[in-house]
Amino acid sequence: MRVLSRKIDKLNRDFGKSSPLEILNSSINLLYKDAIVYVCSFGSESAIILHMISKIDKNFPIILINTKFLFDETMDYKKELTDKLQLKNCTEIFPDLTDISSNDKNNNLWKSDTNKCCHLRKVLPLQKELAKYKAWISGRKAYHEGERKKLKVFEFLNDKMVVNPLANMTQNDVSKYFNDYKLPRHPLFSKGFLSIGCRQCTVVASSNNDVRSGRWINSTKTECGIHLRNEKV
Repeated sequence: MRVLSRKIDKLNRDFGKSSPLEILNSSINLLYKDAIVYVCSFGSESAIILHMISKIDKNFPIILINTKFLFDETMDYKKELTDKLQLKNCTEIFPDLTDISSNDKNNNLWKSDTNKCCHLRKVLPLQKELAKYKAWISGRKAYHEGERKKLKVFEFLNDKMVVNPLANMTQNDVSKYFNDYKLPRHPLFSKGFLSIGCRQCTVVASSNNDVRSGRWINSTKTECGIHLRNEKV
């Protein structure tokens, strides 16, 4: 474990001042070649990494965890971005039907146990899919605060390397990237949705300075679970 820790520390030193595109390109073509995937929510800031991937390899694998509770606008946005950027290898993964019929047959588990709902609909499907890979790419950023405040570019989570190429981007950087490359925004962004997940657990952000303030309101929950260590429910 010490060897791994030293390796991760070295990666973070080596790439600490690299651009997001440099981090992404090195991860895809050198560090984890043919063994890395982008886990994309097609949320309000997802277009940035998708645009960078389109510059590197339009056939690079991208997966969307489709909980069956996503906004229609998110699915429309997925089609718009993949068409615009000519991305050829985007697939959807779904919750296991047996798990759902056993634990959430009325599709209302989110009302009583959001952690278990996320575990069934996001964490378990992703764990299964990631068995094919050594590493995955996340779009998290430190400015999102909460669990993400001390985010590093490289981390080791649940037996996989996670690459966070946008870790050091600011909110102004994000806006500038969208403007510079004329990327379309998520259809709900203009309505005040700054972070977009499942429709039952996402509302308009209460503050423009707190991107995730519209997620799991009236709750201490800040993450769906895929970014937590060995989540148990």
